[in-house]
Amino acid sequence: MIALVDADRFEEMRQRLQARVKPSRYAHSMGVSQAAEQLARIYGVNESDAAVAGLLHDWDKALSFKQLRKLAKKHTKVPKAVRKNIPGVLHAYTAPYSLKKEFPELTDEVLQAIERHTCAAPEMADLDMVVFIADIIEPGRTFGDVAPLRDAVGEVSLEELFYMTYKATMIYLLEDDKAIHPDSLITWNAWVAKREASEGGCFGSVSAGDAGEASEAVDRRALTADAAPSAAASDEAAGATAHEAAAPEAVSSPKADGSSADAPEAACVRNVRPNGARIITIE
Repeated sequence: MIALVDADRFEEMRQRLQARVKPSRYAHSMGVSQAAEQLARIYGVNESDAAVAGLLHDWDKALSFKQLRKLAKKHTKVPKAVRKNIPGVLHAYTAPYSLKKEFPELTDEVLQAIERHTCAAPEMADLDMVVFIADIIEPGRTFGDVAPLRDAVGEVSLEELFYMTYKATMIYLLEDDKAIHPDSLITWNAWVAKREASEGGCFGSVSAGDAGEASEAVDRRALTADAAPSAAASDEAAGATAHEAAAPEAVSSPKADGSSADAPEAACVRNVRPNGARIITIE
């Protein structure tokens, strides 16, 4: 199904989000929407769904932990231990309920992608992966290990890019002594097994034809923090997330020796731009 969201409705969603969340959270959400739309274009996913899911993924971040716990208890199957000890992930689980009331036209696919943007799942739809990745590599993110992930866009398959991104989040959580949602461990183990079962023990790169299209479609500058104001705002949001949640919403810091994960060989990703006025470029 395709979400019935035209430009006017998207603008209404944007305005309502801006009025609902802190400026730093709004800047981050706009960056995720932009990055998700661009990733969708590169990997053949519905761009409108990606832009909408990216925009609204942190809708329930406006709520207090007390409110989130109450909503989660009533409307989700999140275990009591998670509600009590890892409240930072609850906004993802409560969002489908909250958003369906606010925007009833949102499809199950969009709501699922939003629900899975923190802990993911053993089986991820393409839209799920796009939103998860976009949350990490959006233009305002400036932490050290984000560069190899951006470099991989259009060079590796969507599954491999998701695996790289999820691995980075797990490393971050462990290095920062964060609690990990039990479902995140199940998801990690499932993806490790799935990757090992793939040819060559890797999900691989994009095909030659896809890579050619990607090189024409992608501008890595649009996935980097060209402007300091939005980067600072988004990092403020990321910092708050890291402090309050043991969820995969931030990538690991650089390694002790200053290095980061190796980028794909011959990374050559160019020319990504938002596809119209519907997406506000982060400046």
